[in-house]
Amino acid sequence: MFHISRRTAFFNNTPVNYLCVCVLFSSLFTFNVSATKLTIADNLLVRDIDDKAVEHGFFSSKQIMELSQGKHVLVVKYKDVFEDLDFAEERLVQSDYFVVKFTVDKQLTLVLSTNNIADLAAAERFVKTPELILVDEEKEEVVLALEKLTDYELTKKVNQVITTLSLPVVSTQGGNTAIKLDTIEYDFNKKVLNQVDAVPMLKYWWQKASRDEKEQFIDFIDETKP
Repeated sequence: MFHISRRTAFFNNTPVNYLCVCVLFSSLFTFNVSATKLTIADNLLVRDIDDKAVEHGFFSSKQIMELSQGKHVLVVKYKDVFEDLDFAEERLVQSDYFVVKFTVDKQLTLVLSTNNIADLAAAERFVKTPELILVDEEKEEVVLALEKLTDYELTKKVNQVITTLSLPVVSTQGGNTAIKLDTIEYDFNKKVLNQVDAVPMLKYWWQKASRDEKEQFIDFIDETKP
């Protein structure tokens, strides 16, 4: 016959123990609902998420990750194998890496996938013009934006340069370090072009410009032609 001591029985039934258990389950429940579970289709390979490399060794056949609320950026590529009927062999079809941007709100789950790509021809079309679908647990589509990886990296580089040039200047006077409230007037164009090639910068600002600004720039080019 098993014997339970009074001390053990008392511990198992104390309000303190009951409270601890409730707190434990409450914390676990809070942890589970505070993050949104993102499932990524098998034909999409994730390289980075929010500028951090993804360790694929921890993934099973399904790529699943937890995301907090807010904006997120994924670097992915499409990769799949199809039968080439003309040559009676299998062909690997894969795209270049590209960027997926979206915002997590209060969704419980999200699924990122491609449209149905049934054959080799459809896969080759997808590689040229990728399209993805992001849906939540209610099968409602979530807005996302796709961007070329080169454009995304260029934007990051330009923003870093602009941020660096906009930082306050630290000066030392009489052994005391003081931060000037007003930044020094920089020769902006010269400093930026010393750090970034002119052609990528022109592409960057062209993409940022409105239609009217682009028309004004074209007029400027026409006026300055020799």
